[in-house]
Amino acid sequence: MAFLEELIAGVRVPRWVPDGPDAPRNFGDEIGPLLVGALVGSGAREGDARLISVGSVLQYSLPGDVIWGTGINGNVRQRVRYPLDVRSVRGPLTRAILLGHGVRVPKVYGDPALLVPRLFPSVAPEGSGSMLVVPNLNELDRVSGSEVLSPLGDPLAIAGRIAGSGFVVASSLHALVLADAYGIPSRPLVPEAEHPLKYLDYYAGTGRPGVAFARSVDEAIELGPVAAAEADIDAIAQAFPRDLWGGSATSPDNSSADYSELRRESWRAREALALAVGREASDSAAQALLRVDQLVAQQPDDLVRVLELCSTSAVPDGAALNAAVRAHLDGSEPHGETDARLSRAVRRVAGKADLSVIARVAATGKVSLARLIARGEKIEDDGRAHLGDEEAVAPPKASRLPRVLRRRG
Repeated sequence: MAFLEELIAGVRVPRWVPDGPDAPRNFGDEIGPLLVGALVGSGAREGDARLISVGSVLQYSLPGDVIWGTGINGNVRQRVRYPLDVRSVRGPLTRAILLGHGVRVPKVYGDPALLVPRLFPSVAPEGSGSMLVVPNLNELDRVSGSEVLSPLGDPLAIAGRIAGSGFVVASSLHALVLADAYGIPSRPLVPEAEHPLKYLDYYAGTGRPGVAFARSVDEAIELGPVAAAEADIDAIAQAFPRDLWGGSATSPDNSSADYSELRRESWRAREALALAVGREASDSAAQALLRVDQLVAQQPDDLVRVLELCSTSAVPDGAALNAAVRAHLDGSEPHGETDARLSRAVRRVAGKADLSVIARVAATGKVSLARLIARGEKIEDDGRAHLGDEEAVAPPKASRLPRVLRRRG
C-alpha cells in the first residue's frame, strides 16, 4: 500500500493506492484528485501546499497539511498530527477525535464525493434501475451474482452505474456516498473487513446517526433504504481551500492555546453523538463510538496535563506544570513534532508561572537538554548554563581552607 501524491497546479494531492504498478485501483480512492482538479480548473495560479481530501486517510497527514472532507479510519493505528489546517471533515466522529487532540475543526460535514454529480454533469446513468451490490475493496469474495459491481475501476464509470441503479446495497463506503449523491435508495452492509467508524462518521454527518446496517443482501432488501441524506452540498464546496492556489493561504495556528477548550468541545460532541445514536445502538455504532473515545484517550497523560495547564483559559499552577513537564520528558522518547508543541506551550506561560529549570529549558526549545536533566543524565547547572543564569556561569568562590592549612603547617 502507498500514499502517492498527484501535483495539481503546484499543490500536492495524495491518494491511497494498492501495491504494484498494475494493481487495480479502488474507485473511492481515486475520487479526491478528480474533484480537486475539477474545482481548481485549468487557469489556476501555482500553489505550494499539501491537501488531504477524499478517503479515510487522516493517518497519512503531516504537520501543516490542509484537510478537506477527510475522515478517520478506525482500522489502523492513528497519529493525529499537529498543527492541521482543517476546512471540513467527513463527519462528527472525525471532528470529535481531532478536537480531542487540540485541533480546531469547523462544523462542516460531508464526503466531498457528494459533489460528483455537480462537478461531472456529463456522467450519464447506465443501467435498468435494478439493484446493485458493491463490496468493499477488501471483501470482493463476500458477494456474487449478476447484480455485483466491483469497486475496482474508473470512478466516473462506476458513478454512472450507481446513478442508473434502483437500489444500492454496499460495504463500499463511496458506493453509498454516490448513491446519496444521485438520490438512489441504499442500505449499508455490516463491514467485515473494515471498522464501522468511517461509516457511522459519514451517516452521522448526513443526519442519520442511528443507521441500521444489514448483515446480508437479503436483510438489506427486507430493511429497505435508509433515510435520504441531509447534506449541505454548498457548504462542502465553499469549504474547498481555493486559497491554496492564490498565494494567500495562512499557516495553521500551532500555539495549542485553546487546547483545554477544544478538549471540552470534544467531550460535548461525543456526548451528543451517543445521545443521537440512542440506547438501542447497534453493535457497529457502539464499536465506532468506543473507538472515538480510544483515539482521543491515546495521548500521553502527562503531555495532556502540560497542554491543559498552558491553555489560555487556565491559570498556570507552577508546581503542577513543573511536575507534568518533568514526568512527560522523563517518560517519553524524543519526537520533534511533540517536543516543539510542548516547548511552544510552556513558552507561552513562562512569564505567568514560577517555572523550574527543566521547564524553562524546554521553553527555549532545547527539549533534548531538558529531557536529559529530567532523566538525571545531566544536572540542573547544565540547564542554568544554557539559560545564562548568573549562579551557573559565575566562577565559584575560592575556598579559604588551603590557606588556613598552610598557616597551621
